[in-house]
Amino acid sequence: MGSVITEYINEKLPRVDALGDLDNIISSLEDQQAALNTQIQDIQTKIASERDALFSSSDAIVKRAAEFRTTHGKLKDKLINASYRSRPKFVDDLQGLVAELEKLEIARNYFVVLGEVQSISESAKTKILDDPDIALQKHNELVKLVDHVYEQSREAEDSAVHLVDFLCRSKEFLWLELKERLTTEFRASLDRIGWPRRVSLEVNFEDFKRTFNKLLQFQFSIVSHQAGESKAPDLIVALEILAEPLELRFRYHFEGNRETNKVDRPEWFFSHFISTVEDHEQFMETIVQAILEQSPYTSNREALHELIYAYLPSVQRKLKTIVPVVMHEPQLFSHLMLETMKFDDHLRDTYLFAPYGQEEWAGVTGDIMSKPEWFDAWLSVEKEFALTRYQEIITTPDAWVIDFDSVGETESKPTKSALRLRDLLETISERYKPLKSFVHRIRFLMDIQIAILDSYHNRISSSLDAFESLTSSIVRAVSGVHEEERKKMVDGLAGVERLCRAYGSAYAIRDALTDWGEEIFFLELYEELNRRASRNKPNKIPKELEEISYKRLPEALEEDGTIFDEIIKAYDALRTRAENLIIKHLSREVQKAYKSDSVFRQSVKSKDGLVADLFNSSASIAEMIAFLSKALSQTSFTRVSRALYRSFNI
Repeated sequence: MGSVITEYINEKLPRVDALGDLDNIISSLEDQQAALNTQIQDIQTKIASERDALFSSSDAIVKRAAEFRTTHGKLKDKLINASYRSRPKFVDDLQGLVAELEKLEIARNYFVVLGEVQSISESAKTKILDDPDIALQKHNELVKLVDHVYEQSREAEDSAVHLVDFLCRSKEFLWLELKERLTTEFRASLDRIGWPRRVSLEVNFEDFKRTFNKLLQFQFSIVSHQAGESKAPDLIVALEILAEPLELRFRYHFEGNRETNKVDRPEWFFSHFISTVEDHEQFMETIVQAILEQSPYTSNREALHELIYAYLPSVQRKLKTIVPVVMHEPQLFSHLMLETMKFDDHLRDTYLFAPYGQEEWAGVTGDIMSKPEWFDAWLSVEKEFALTRYQEIITTPDAWVIDFDSVGETESKPTKSALRLRDLLETISERYKPLKSFVHRIRFLMDIQIAILDSYHNRISSSLDAFESLTSSIVRAVSGVHEEERKKMVDGLAGVERLCRAYGSAYAIRDALTDWGEEIFFLELYEELNRRASRNKPNKIPKELEEISYKRLPEALEEDGTIFDEIIKAYDALRTRAENLIIKHLSREVQKAYKSDSVFRQSVKSKDGLVADLFNSSASIAEMIAFLSKALSQTSFTRVSRALYRSFNI
């Protein structure tokens, strides 16, 4: 502070002679001081006033700040809620425009694709007759385009599903259009060679061959470019066209009101089909077969087989309409099935027919059998016929007569019923052998053949039960049968004959079953049963047979077994039982003869009656032995004789 004053004095009084202005300087300073004091008072007053005003408004400012914060929070909440409920109009408008632009872009792409499809299709249609190669290339371009659009649509979550559907239909329409144009040209060539009449091999086939090859190239070139195609088509288009007029003629004769359309004459339409094939056999095996062999697509296919396959739907369609009509008429249905199987056998045996790519053909019979209700109806009809015939066999007067002339002298002689039953069972086998289904074959075997065999077995067993009952001393006393009548039935030679009838019947059926079990058909059936059973362990019986009675199926399936093992065991047991009864009966008769001889030796008087009884007894035994030697096989007779000798310790 002192330095400031010193500087001020030095500035105002630089010299000694300037001291005279000191009063003025002091007066000026006092005036300035007075002015400063006044200013200080005014400032202090103003500061106090401003301070009071500031303090008085601070509470309002704080209050307004709090109100602002509250209002700000409410506005913020409203803004957030509003952003979820609605957007500003300009945002919606902007998004709408973007969506419209996207739609326009998609539509533009659609039109580009559709234009390309149209261009390809028109080009293919134009070139199909003049240059099939280019037409096929165009078709394949369309196929690739459709596949490309499909893949893109799938990657985009099927966003273009309608476009893909349209393109697929466009591809199909193009194929049909190309096929129709080639077909029209091919049909014209058929008219020129005289089809469907029997074709002369002397006509000019150049146009026919050219149009035929066009169709082959069209069909198989397209197939080879189809995505996912791995095999040739089942039906050749050219053969399908060849079969059209044949099918039309078939419809005319057998699907209208013509006299040839009769439900009780199925052999008529089968014969018509076969004769039609025969009419065109030479043409197919020479002209058409040469075309197929020269084509890289069909060199391994048989022309005649292809014609049969293309023509076969006529028969299949006819059967679908006739089966429901005749299935409730046993005679008609059985006749239809017989003719159907004969038709299948003719195609197999004469032409070695099987559709291309199939090792085995089930035939049109298989088409009928594929419907369970049709198969069950046929099985029921055949079962009724078989059981009716079986009842006739066992109830005819000579059913149990031994036929000594039917087999060799050294074999056991069967009864007439056993021989007729064997023929019946063989006929039944021939009925179902053409069937290809394992279950269908087993159903015939179990429901008809085994059922009949069981019934015949029970019939023979019952006759042996009756014999034992009549020869039992206990039952004889209470049976109520007159003694003389009983003797006529079971004593002496009558008893031997009765037992030999049972023995011969059981023996004949057992031998027949043994022979059948070694036939290829029944061996294959057993092998299939074995194979299916091995997959169904531990139950053994295949699940396909759970609805079928299988009590006569082999319990333990063995590699060297047969399908008839169980029923053979049953008949073998029956034969053994009859043989034992023969031995027992002879033993009883011999004992009676020895007893009579003993009485004679001990008698002191000669009695003609006793001599006659002894003679008759000896003669009766000799007669029984003689009958047995004729009725039984040499082996069986020897076995019975030895057993008889052993019973008397001879």
